[in-house]
Amino acid sequence: MHSAKVPLQNPPIKWAEGHKGVFNIEVQAVSSVHTQDNHLEKFFTLCHSLESQVTFPIRVLDQKISEMALEHELKLSIICLNSSRLEPLVLFLHLVLDKLFQLSVQPMVIAGQTANFSQFAFESVVAIANSLHNSKDLSKDQHGRNCLLASYVHYVFRLPELQRDVPKSGAPTALPDPRYHTYGRTSAAAVSSKLLQARVMSSSNPDLAGTHSAADEEVKNVMSSKIADRNCSRMSYYCSGNSDVPSSTTAPRPASKKHFHEELALQMVVSTGMVRETVFKYAWFFFELLVKSMAQHVHNMDKRDSFRRTRFSDRFMDDITTIVNVVTSEIAALLVKPQKENEQAEKMNISLAFFLYDLLSLMDRGFVFNLIRHYCNQLSAKLNNLPTLISMSFFFLRILCSHEHYLNLNLFFMNADTAPTSPCPSISSQVINELFN
Repeated sequence: MHSAKVPLQNPPIKWAEGHKGVFNIEVQAVSSVHTQDNHLEKFFTLCHSLESQVTFPIRVLDQKISEMALEHELKLSIICLNSSRLEPLVLFLHLVLDKLFQLSVQPMVIAGQTANFSQFAFESVVAIANSLHNSKDLSKDQHGRNCLLASYVHYVFRLPELQRDVPKSGAPTALPDPRYHTYGRTSAAAVSSKLLQARVMSSSNPDLAGTHSAADEEVKNVMSSKIADRNCSRMSYYCSGNSDVPSSTTAPRPASKKHFHEELALQMVVSTGMVRETVFKYAWFFFELLVKSMAQHVHNMDKRDSFRRTRFSDRFMDDITTIVNVVTSEIAALLVKPQKENEQAEKMNISLAFFLYDLLSLMDRGFVFNLIRHYCNQLSAKLNNLPTLISMSFFFLRILCSHEHYLNLNLFFMNADTAPTSPCPSISSQVINELFN
């Protein structure tokens, strides 16, 4: 609130009531471009400095940041995102999540040094999801899911695209290094490109190495015939594939680049403490992120007609197995606690069931049925309360049985040759039934 002041006059003028102000003016800044929150402003400014060629030092609010301090300041800004005010965070939520997911898979070289932000970005997403769920001002759907996060996954989320340098006009065309660069890093580009070709590292676990492949050779050798009748899962954007091959007929495939679904699954596996508890508490959000990123990966890589076993790496399938086993153990642990924990166990149980439901349309079905079997065995071994065990298993299996191909996959035939063709070819029903015998 500021009072309007009249400047001194020359020659002097006699004013009524001793030069007293006549009215007050209140100015309130309203903007759909500026965040009006210091934490968000710093985060977006630092991200912009990575995406564009800027001259260091850069000014962020009242602070000057050099290129050497950029990595440290960006990590701090990621950590502090959860301290942002709720209103601007909600207004810019889709941009914040998009940037964090980009940072989780985008290799970075800052001042000649590789910077890893995956763990910080993932933990920030977890903290934001927790804050939105705990806010009394934000609405939830009938299943207790935060409407903003559910809408983001369904309508907004797209796989992060690796940023590439644009070659100067007149220069020879060359494959650019797919990672963020800071302005002062010129000689490091060639070095980092060679390192990238020699080894692929997870930013959260540098010990996991892979080799580069110029093209996906296995995709070229898949079925030549195209199956026209493609089917969809319970959400229209989860497009299913159409062919399977037994897992014993394929070999491990080297990763050519870092994929979002692989990094997300890895972060869920290696998370600990409060981060892991929050991830499993709101498992529906991370499960739906996984499923949609997997579906978009299959679509973008044109693997809809490839063998299901070749769509995803063995390492990713191991991470999925670990996630399902850990969530099942958490469900059993919650059921033996006081009654108030049962509701949370039921939500996690339903989220896990829908997750496996969607995996039946994306992954090798023999692998998914193995996960279902492990769930049933694990829950039976840990629960002594028979009514509770029956209730949880019933809701779990009822969701899975609603899958459009579940009945066909479970029909038993003495001779596999007499079995009807599955609407979406998978491992033979005889092999699947043997898993449960």
